[in-house]
Amino acid sequence: MPGKRGFSEEPQSFEGSQTGLASVGLTRLKIGDGGRLVIPAEMRAAMMVKPGDTVTAEVVDGELRIYSRAVVLAQIAAEAAKFKAAHPGVSLVDELIADRREEARKELEEANAWRKAHGLPPFEPE
Repeated sequence: MPGKRGFSEEPQSFEGSQTGLASVGLTRLKIGDGGRLVIPAEMRAAMMVKPGDTVTAEVVDGELRIYSRAVVLAQIAAEAAKFKAAHPGVSLVDELIADRREEARKELEEANAWRKAHGLPPFEPE
């Protein structure tokens, strides 16, 4: 008879990945009445979810993937940290703001060209 590995409510130890997030090996789960799937405590801990939390799910190539908000945010933070370490001094926020200002300038030019062609006064830049 299999042990209680993965089904106990007691905290379980598990290995962390390079991002500091936990991984749990393959575990067989049974689909219950109404298509319900019980996620074992060890997996919930690795996903950083607790009863009542909302998760996001998708099926990709027949594979069910369940994402918790906490894990996705941790993955994004890890990617941002890697980018920041690889590109010191680069501010993506400043680059985004500069790009948006340039786009706004071009849109204003296009709008004013159209307005001029139609005998309307130009918009003033802000």
